Amino acid sequence: MMHAFPRTFSLPQSRQDCILSAAHVPLTAAAYLRLRREAAGLTIAGVACALARKPEDLATATELVQLLEQPGNSARKSETLYALQAVFPFDQEVYGQLANEPAERHPQVCRGCGCSEWDTDDTHAVRFAWASVAACVRCVGAEQEQNQ
Repeated sequence: MMHAFPRTFSLPQSRQDCILSAAHVPLTAAAYLRLRREAAGLTIAGVACALARKPEDLATATELVQLLEQPGNSARKSETLYALQAVFPFDQEVYGQLANEPAERHPQVCRGCGCSEWDTDDTHAVRFAWASVAACVRCVGAEQEQNQ
């Protein structure tokens, strides 16, 4: 005997669909750091290696990066942000707004790469253009290129 069940799962979404669905949830400072790290093509281990001054500091540096990317956590010292900024680019003012301001005062940030309205495109030295409230044209364009 065969039983039929209603569909209780959803098919994987495209990157663009994931970005747009995330637009309704306020972005956290932790998620912003993760997006910027990933946009730089770095892993947590890669960032930790760059932060650790001695091999015995590697575990502590790894734990720090992991903690800073956990929801609800944010850096307490500006020195921590400066050290991270030496490894991958992000805007400390955007980070501060996401960590300390109410959601209605957050800047516009791409949910695909973490670029903000104040970032410039490295190749053309112009402001990023927005494809939607939650995605820059670069991320939407990358999704469309992958689908072709």
